[in-house]
Amino acid sequence: MISRILLAIALLAPAMSLAQVTCPLRNGESELTINRVMRNFGKYTVDAETVARKIGDPWDKLTDKDIQVAVENLNIAIACADAVLVNPTEAVLPTKGSLMDEKAKAELKEYYLYFMDDFKTFLIEYRDLLAKTLATPESQRDLAAIVAKNQEMNDKVNHAHKKL
Repeated sequence: MISRILLAIALLAPAMSLAQVTCPLRNGESELTINRVMRNFGKYTVDAETVARKIGDPWDKLTDKDIQVAVENLNIAIACADAVLVNPTEAVLPTKGSLMDEKAKAELKEYYLYFMDDFKTFLIEYRDLLAKTLATPESQRDLAAIVAKNQEMNDKVNHAHKKL
């Protein structure tokens, strides 16, 4: 029991201190762009996808390490969403805005920032669900909640691809 509590503290501490996590740039990149943000979302949410996939795969056992890596990488995805919200420059906004008149561009920006705030909140909830799962004894884990959360993430991403 004590080891589970210590594990939970060890996992939640980094999850709560996002100030030290940043949205990474690739070598040679000097500023954050929408393309980098989107690539990072894909790169740093894939481990959460893997956790959900392994739940339904009897030949590929889900491990605590899988969940831990997903938690750590969701922190990076959260930092990317936060970077957009903190500094919504032209470089991190949807490129189709450059083809619009000022009113339509402003509406797109408003919707995009609303979506990004919602997505960030969602990623925090997903990360917290995974951290809570990791701190729960295996026999008591609600793995269906992870699968449902992962589907919700996929639905949000698909919606963004259609609307933005």
